[in-house]
Amino acid sequence: MEHYCTARSEKYFEDPLEFKPERWLRENRGEYHAFSILPFGYGVRMCVGRRVAELEMYLFLCKLLQRFRVEYIGEELDAVLKVFFFYPEKPVKIKLMDRI
Repeated sequence: MEHYCTARSEKYFEDPLEFKPERWLRENRGEYHAFSILPFGYGVRMCVGRRVAELEMYLFLCKLLQRFRVEYIGEELDAVLKVFFFYPEKPVKIKLMDRI
């Protein structure tokens, strides 16, 4: 399944090219098709490391946000597809500031 095409399709998402992190909140689940994004697969062939990968991402983000204020200082970026993965076209410039 081509996640890039599905995620950018107006068939599945309203304003698919807009940055709207709130679309992934639980209360907004009815606004998009449940199978439109499946990065770890689904069913019996789903990635066995999904739960561990998700847990590690949550823990990392929680620790990062507890310790630092994160500010993006670069210009607008676009994604580049390289062998099934997307990468930012330029380095991502962020500033981590200690929380007081």
